[in-house]
Amino acid sequence: MMENKIRVVIVDDYDMTRSLLKIILRGEKFDIVGEATDGQAGVAMCLALKPDMVLLDVVMPIMNGIEALEKIHQALPKTLVMMVTGNDDHSVVNEAISKGASGYIVKPFNTASVIETMNQARERFILCHPAGVQH
Repeated sequence: MMENKIRVVIVDDYDMTRSLLKIILRGEKFDIVGEATDGQAGVAMCLALKPDMVLLDVVMPIMNGIEALEKIHQALPKTLVMMVTGNDDHSVVNEAISKGASGYIVKPFNTASVIETMNQARERFILCHPAGVQH
């Protein structure tokens, strides 16, 4: 039986963050299908690829993560969006959650916390959308 893989797009303007997330998720139950360096490119990539999950930085050039979240959530309501940020300000967290974010990964992050957060989100996705998972 093949393992269910969640298709993920990473949107972050910092190369190191994208690389670390790819390394952490490699070998887990996730398939990184795309990367973008700003919110506008991230939205376009999500509309084209229709991923199961998006890891979305909050502070980015051209279009910030909150604006991108709104556009992604409006166009792809079944896609889980996890915000990635160095800002754990409760007002920013609450704004993102109110606009459709499924959760948060706070920088600096460690491997165990990212995997735990992603696996929890993965389980929620499978429970809500069992037919949507790639086999």
